[in-house]
Amino acid sequence: MLRKFSLPLQIIFLSASVLFWQAFFRFVEEADTYFVMNLGRYVLEHGFPHIDPFTVHENLKLVAQQWLSGVVFWEAYKSLGVNGLLLVDYIFGAASIVIYWRLCLFVSGGNKILSFMISFAVGMFFAPMVVPRPHILSATFLLIEVFMLEKFTRTTDARFLIPLPLISLALINLHAAVWLMSLIVCLPFLFVKSRRHIKLLLAAMTGILVCGLINPYGVEAMTYVFRSYGIESINSGIPEMFTPTAHALQGKVFYATEAFLIVSLTRFKVPWRYIFLSGGITFMAIMHARNLVLFYFLATFPLAYVWRDFSSEKLFQNRKLSLGLFFLILAANTVIITNFLKESLGNVSVPLLILFLAAVLFVLYNLLILKAQGSILHQTILPQKIVSLLATLFVTSGIFFFAYTYSQPKLSTTYTDAIKFILRTARPEDISLYITQGGGGLAGSFGIKYYIDSRSEVFLSANNGQKNIFEEYGDFTSGKLNYKDFLNRYDFTHIILTSEEPFLFELMSADKDFRTIYESEHVEGYDLIRCKVFVPKKD
Repeated sequence: MLRKFSLPLQIIFLSASVLFWQAFFRFVEEADTYFVMNLGRYVLEHGFPHIDPFTVHENLKLVAQQWLSGVVFWEAYKSLGVNGLLLVDYIFGAASIVIYWRLCLFVSGGNKILSFMISFAVGMFFAPMVVPRPHILSATFLLIEVFMLEKFTRTTDARFLIPLPLISLALINLHAAVWLMSLIVCLPFLFVKSRRHIKLLLAAMTGILVCGLINPYGVEAMTYVFRSYGIESINSGIPEMFTPTAHALQGKVFYATEAFLIVSLTRFKVPWRYIFLSGGITFMAIMHARNLVLFYFLATFPLAYVWRDFSSEKLFQNRKLSLGLFFLILAANTVIITNFLKESLGNVSVPLLILFLAAVLFVLYNLLILKAQGSILHQTILPQKIVSLLATLFVTSGIFFFAYTYSQPKLSTTYTDAIKFILRTARPEDISLYITQGGGGLAGSFGIKYYIDSRSEVFLSANNGQKNIFEEYGDFTSGKLNYKDFLNRYDFTHIILTSEEPFLFELMSADKDFRTIYESEHVEGYDLIRCKVFVPKKD
């Protein structure tokens, strides 16, 4: 079947999930991308900062470990707005899927069907993680590095090691917190019997180390990870640092993929480098959900080696397996169509409704002609049924996703509206703002100095050389620190709170030492979200 697909058509299919996700991605106002873009803009306008220029704190030491990512995102945003960010995401997301596909082709010995199937599945799992964050850029470069290492190991051609120091140079400036991974992923490839191989790879690792020094912050950027992770307060307070949970769809997919990977690696004899690489990355993903991107790219490609003898002919010769696959896809169609009829039927336009009805009729057509053909399990008939049902599944899923997405309420502009109100009567340079951690980067995009943002590690004393502001923030929001002592300590000119912080919101609303200059309400789901801007009363 794949032989009929041209190379460009295969690439389009592989990157379709990423493109589809970008079409419906919603860029929220609390997005972490804001502080990365603020950093990129500052670098272009003022050079590399060594003291944090965005917050109300004085003399906070700063290692701008994502400065180059910030430049990329800021230039895209400045030119095309949010669409520019999504374009960057799609370019790197699609490129990474295509590179992964080529890696699977290489590892499987050219098994096109298997490589396409694995890559397409990984693309679907990976697509929701393609958001405007530096991890998309760094994951792509690490994938290229592993591809080069695999090619060097298979061919013994040292030319494939030449890009490794350049990848190190890119990583240390794009996302220094993951730079160490450029050395770590080399380690499994040292487990070979060839002394020449080991010597050449150690030389390349030396080049990686040397090129890591080529950044505005030197050794401090290279060792950034040691001062920023493994911190209990961060691990317990930042969602992306949590262990993936099987209660969420993302967790279910991860644990199912992990189980399949473990069974596959233990069932067949595989090179030690695959066991160490997959095992190490899987352990990282179990520890922190933020590593799921690396899991899908760096831990799963050995499946292409394990199942390299797979062929569609063998699949359809197994009557039980092929029949199970048929009814699995049929069940998936049924679930999607049923949910569409229940939740989204009234939320689509007439053309999409016609397309949906055509897809449903296509499913019924497949069912009605089964008896007429009489040989559903025939290896030339069943593939056609599976392919047609799979096509229907993608059509109905796409329409359902479209209807569901556009039936949701519009994105909140709670903080944006409050900040714009403040700027009616005050200049950005005259404002000292308290806002939640998620809203800090947004405030910074307006040129306002704020208390904290989502760069949690920046607010640790190990990085800023001053104090543990992240812990102080946690004490304040949890009520361990008296709110008046805290506010007096920083002498804020404006304070933005919402009813999602009920403890502080009610205290401030009742405090006679502060007055409310702005208030708004909006509904999110079943919740009424209130927002207020407080200012201290003047004596």
